Amino acid sequence: MANVRCLQKALRLQKFVLPINAQASRLSSSVASSSSSNHNNTLKRAQSTTWTTLTRSYTKDSDKLEDFRAREEQRERERDAAEHKTQTETSGGGGTASSSGEQSQQSEQQSEKQAKVDAIRRKILDAAMEHVPQHGWTKQAIVLGAESSGYPSVVHGMFPEGGFALVSHFNGKCNAQLVEYLQHKTDNGQKEVADPLGFLVQAVRRRFEMIVPYKKQWPQAMALIAQPQHASTALAQVLTLVDDICYYSGDRSVDFGWYTRRIGLATIMKMTELYLLQDTSPKHVQTWEFLKNRMDEAVQLQMTLAQTDGVTQKVQRSFNSAFITARNILGLGYNRD
Repeated sequence: MANVRCLQKALRLQKFVLPINAQASRLSSSVASSSSSNHNNTLKRAQSTTWTTLTRSYTKDSDKLEDFRAREEQRERERDAAEHKTQTETSGGGGTASSSGEQSQQSEQQSEKQAKVDAIRRKILDAAMEHVPQHGWTKQAIVLGAESSGYPSVVHGMFPEGGFALVSHFNGKCNAQLVEYLQHKTDNGQKEVADPLGFLVQAVRRRFEMIVPYKKQWPQAMALIAQPQHASTALAQVLTLVDDICYYSGDRSVDFGWYTRRIGLATIMKMTELYLLQDTSPKHVQTWEFLKNRMDEAVQLQMTLAQTDGVTQKVQRSFNSAFITARNILGLGYNRD
C-alpha cells in the first residue's frame, strides 16, 4: 500500500510539473516495469483516466487547429481572388475599360472644375466693366470687380493677360448679343432678308453702339488688341463676327466672293471703328452715314470688278488666300447646318 501511495503522489506531482505528454510516457513506463499484480487494477484506472484527458485535450486542440486552418484557407482564397481581379483589370479588356472609365471620370472632374473657374472669371469681368469708365481696361478694374463680387483682390492672378482679358470678354459678350439679335430677326437664319445691304449696315451699327459707352477708353482697348500676343484671339473674334453677320444677311454662297465679301466687311468695320472715335456729331450720326457710304461703295466696287474677270479673279484670290490662311491658323470653321 505504501508503494501505491508513493506512486499516486508521484503521478500527481508529474501532472503539475511535467507536460501531459511526458506524463503519459512516464506512466506507461511505470506500468511496464511494475510486477505486482495487486497494483494492476489501480494502474489501469489511472492510465485510462490519463488517456481520456489526453484525448479530450487533443480533440480541443485539433478543433482549434482545424478552425485556424479553415480561416487561413478562406483568407488565401480571398486574397487570390482579389489579386486575380486586379491582374485582369490591368492586363485584360477589363483593365482597359476600367482605365478608360477612370480617365473619363477624371476628365469630367477637370471639366467641372474648369467650368467653375470660367464662371468665376465671367462674374468678376462682368463686375469689372462697371469700373472701366474710371480705371480703363486695366488690372485695377479687374481687382475692383473681384472685390465687388465678394472675392479677394488677389484673384487678379486668374487673369495673366491683364487688361486684355477684360477687352476680350467684352468683345465676346457683345458678339454673342449681336448674334442673338440676328437670329431673332431672321428666325435663326430661316427667314430671307429682303434688303441684305440694309441688314448689314444695321448689324454693324448695332455692334458699334455697344462700344459707345466706353468710347473714351476704347483707344486703350484697341492698343491691347493690337499687341502680338493677343493677335490670335482678337483675329478669331473679328473673323467669327463678320461671318455671322454675312451668314444671317443671307450670304451663304460658296463662290470665290465668299471670302472677298467677309474681308471687305471686316475692313469697313475697322474704318468705321476709327471714324467713331473722332466723331463728335450728335448721336454719332456722321459715323452711321460714313458706314452706309462705305457699304454702298463696296457694292459698287464689287459690281465694277465683276465686269472685268481678270482683275476680279486676282483680287478674289488675294482676299481668299488671306482669309483662308487666317482661318486655318486659328483653326476656325464656319460650317453651319
